[in-house]
Amino acid sequence: MSMPGLSPSEFEIVRGTPLFAGLPDESVNDILQGARLKSYQRGEMLFLRGDLVDRFFVLLDGWIKVFRDTPEGEQSVVAVMKPGESFAQAAIFTGRTTFPASAEIVDEARLVEIPAGPFLTRLKEDSELSLKMLGAVSERMLQLIQHIEQLQFRSTSERLADFLVGLTDQEAGSVTLRLPYDKSLIAARLGMKPESLSRALAKLRKLGVTSKSNTVEVEDLERLREFCRPDDLED
Repeated sequence: MSMPGLSPSEFEIVRGTPLFAGLPDESVNDILQGARLKSYQRGEMLFLRGDLVDRFFVLLDGWIKVFRDTPEGEQSVVAVMKPGESFAQAAIFTGRTTFPASAEIVDEARLVEIPAGPFLTRLKEDSELSLKMLGAVSERMLQLIQHIEQLQFRSTSERLADFLVGLTDQEAGSVTLRLPYDKSLIAARLGMKPESLSRALAKLRKLGVTSKSNTVEVEDLERLREFCRPDDLED
C-alpha cells in the first residue's frame, strides 16, 4: 500500500530515482512508511547548514538550491535539484549528524520527506538497498565531477547551451523553454557572473536562441545539441 496522499504518478517518480530504481514496489513502500508529503513556497528554507540530519528528500515538483555561504558573505551553489532527484541521503549514508550545506526553495516545491532513523535501520537489514544507496552516492559524485569538468573546459556559451538542452526531453525541432529559476541563480550554477550569462545568451543568437523574461526560444534543438561540445566557440 502506497503512502497516503502519494498519487500513482508520484510513486513512479519516487521509485524512478537512482536510489530506489530496481527495488520492488513492496520494498519502496516499506521505506516510505513514516514518510510525509510537504509543499513549500519559493524562498522558504528547507534546512540550514548545521541543522540535524534527521531526514532526506525526493523532489516531486519544483526546484531546490543547495548552497554554502562563503567567508565573503556570498553563496556558492553546490547543486540545483530538479524533480525526480533524491538528495541529502549522502549525509545520512556517511554518518554525518548535521547537514553540510543549506537548501532553499527556488520554485514552489512538493517533496517526500523520508525520516532517517527507520531508513538506516532498513539499510542495515537489506544488503540490496545498501548497494543501491552506495550506487546513488557514487552517481552523484560522478555528476559533480562532470560539472566541475564542464566549468573548467567549456566556454560560457557552451555551458549555457548544455543547460538549456537539459531543460527539455524533446530531441529535435523548435521549443519554448521556461527557465526554472532566475538568471542570477542560473549564472551561479554555471559558474559565471550574471553579466557573463547575458553575453552568453547574446552569442547564442546566431544559433537561433532568443530570450524574453523567463522564457527562451530555441529554433533548432539539434543544432544547439551539436554546439554543446568544447572548443566550438571561444568566449
